[in-house]
Amino acid sequence: MTSLKIEIVSDVVCPWCVIGYKNLQKAIKKLQNQMEFDVSWRPYELHPEIPEDGFDKELYMKQKFGNSSRSNFTSNIKELGESLGFQFNFSKSKTIPNTFKAHRFIWYIKDQELQTKLSEALFYAHFTEGKDIGSTKVLGQIGEDLGLDQKEIIKFLDSKEGGKEVADLEINAMESAITSVPTYIINDRFILHGGQESNTFVSFFKRVETILQKEN
Repeated sequence: MTSLKIEIVSDVVCPWCVIGYKNLQKAIKKLQNQMEFDVSWRPYELHPEIPEDGFDKELYMKQKFGNSSRSNFTSNIKELGESLGFQFNFSKSKTIPNTFKAHRFIWYIKDQELQTKLSEALFYAHFTEGKDIGSTKVLGQIGEDLGLDQKEIIKFLDSKEGGKEVADLEINAMESAITSVPTYIINDRFILHGGQESNTFVSFFKRVETILQKEN
């Protein structure tokens, strides 16, 4: 059976990362009897310039999209989310968070299955519940909800541990010409960009499988 290692380069505040991940889940389910999948997450900051305490979302969105295009954007994303069983509530949050701390938290979790659960929880907290996932307190609570020690998480987040490692991973992504998310790195060599449809993932994985089989 073909084994595929999938590294998801993603940001917690990227709606297309949610869409892409939900479709990736569907593709993996379709192929679970044909291939083995090993999924992990790598950091990318869409807004590295955002202060640690966040930035007013209304002001930022007006500067970036203007009123009409923003409305169309959020409406389309909401519809896509609903079709995939995910609820986007763009009006619930008032600030855009700095996500570096959240990426350090994901890095901190070495177990890949739990890492994925944490990424899912961060998506839900930010987009559905409107929570500030730049907040140490909020991140600690999310971790506790996943069965982790809240005090240990807060202690880690209040330290500088993982900062250099996460920054190095972000630099590595830039050096690899990854300039947008989501991006999927398969077996350290095949790259797929964007929030693809599930059938696109399936086709891509099958092409990768064919190449790997020919090489063996």
